[in-house]
Amino acid sequence: MKGLKDTKIESPSPLQKKIFKAVQEKDDLVINTTIEENPEVGYLISLLNELTRSERRQGTRAIIIAGNKERAKKLDEWIWAIGYHASIESACFTDDGDFDEQFSALMAGPLVIVATPDRLSDLLEKGKMIFREVQLLIVDQAELINDWPSIDAISNRIIGKCQRIFTAAKDSKELREAEKQILSDPKLVTLAKKKKAEKKPAETNGEPEIPKDLTQYYINVPPRSKISTLMAHLDNHSADSVVIFTASRKTADRLYKILRKSNKRAVSVHDKIDKSTFTERFERFTSNNVQHLLVGELSAADIPLEHASQVINYDVPEEVSEYKLRAELVGDGKATRIISLVSKQDRNDIQTICKSLGYAPEEVPLPKSVKEKVSDKKNNNKGKSKKRGGRSSGKKRQSQKKKSSKDKKLHELPRPTFDQLEGGRTGKKKEEKGFIGFVKKLFK
Repeated sequence: MKGLKDTKIESPSPLQKKIFKAVQEKDDLVINTTIEENPEVGYLISLLNELTRSERRQGTRAIIIAGNKERAKKLDEWIWAIGYHASIESACFTDDGDFDEQFSALMAGPLVIVATPDRLSDLLEKGKMIFREVQLLIVDQAELINDWPSIDAISNRIIGKCQRIFTAAKDSKELREAEKQILSDPKLVTLAKKKKAEKKPAETNGEPEIPKDLTQYYINVPPRSKISTLMAHLDNHSADSVVIFTASRKTADRLYKILRKSNKRAVSVHDKIDKSTFTERFERFTSNNVQHLLVGELSAADIPLEHASQVINYDVPEEVSEYKLRAELVGDGKATRIISLVSKQDRNDIQTICKSLGYAPEEVPLPKSVKEKVSDKKNNNKGKSKKRGGRSSGKKRQSQKKKSSKDKKLHELPRPTFDQLEGGRTGKKKEEKGFIGFVKKLFK
């Protein structure tokens, strides 16, 4: 842990995490990666940790073949930095070093060997060495290797069970031939995603189709209670990693501040941040460093979701296709449920989405804390009206009848607009007509 702190490794990237898990399964691997992604964090941390706990510090346990001497030296320095506090040492063998000195170092049995293929092959040939305890053979940057016979010779000197791993930024005929000779039924590790066109047999008219077994919910939100409803819902699902879609940057930023004040770990992304900032914030979410990802004015198609337990429509999208894209993310197993927060003002616009889905989501009761707050407000308002006295007008009774009819159980997918006090989508304002509109335009 001290070594990780020294090298400023706080949490693994999604690819490093995937490599780490794949290495744990002990299968031969081909890892599609570049050195900029630091794959060594994924394939070496487990081994170094195991060496830390081992009482026996003799005999080589891992061999790393680098594509060139610069990469070999960099890996050697990285292993030294990580293993310094645990007294884990590696030896680096490249063409620009003294052969006899390197031979002596090799015969001493370093725990980890980092080398270029030709130099290590020559050293092993001179000493007629055989490795009996090597657990891991890594060929780093395999696309740069020209001397595959040397790699083969090194691999053949390892006796017993050994996991063999290639990392490569691109494929080639030579690489595939080498895989056949050295690897045994390797598994591919990559973050590359399948194209959506490959998984559209169930789609219609080019639009994503919502799976029938998708878990869809909605919460009927009282006026001016959307934020309190969201916070109460998050408190009730505190273990989930959640993606919250909003219709505007303003709403996303506002919710971010509210979540942070409530000691909830969150980041926000929107269409105006640069690529590096987006990547940094998104990786904080996918590495579980933060629990909530707020998305403003971005389509679900632009968010490569991977680790969410729940998707929340704080603002349900106006387009049916966008709702389906978010639902498709859930259908891919990237979330366990999708839930929409529904304001009463939006029930006139629900028909489009309902007709497209063919059924309504399941209603979730309003969180208890919000229900009590709404009830207290009603009681306070009743008390005030009694103090004032007087009869209610016919118009008021009519509005109450309309209100009670709207409170009937919702059988269709609600599509909420956004309360003015809580941010929301920016739309065209109604243009005032007549004399008032003329005066406003005149003095604007």
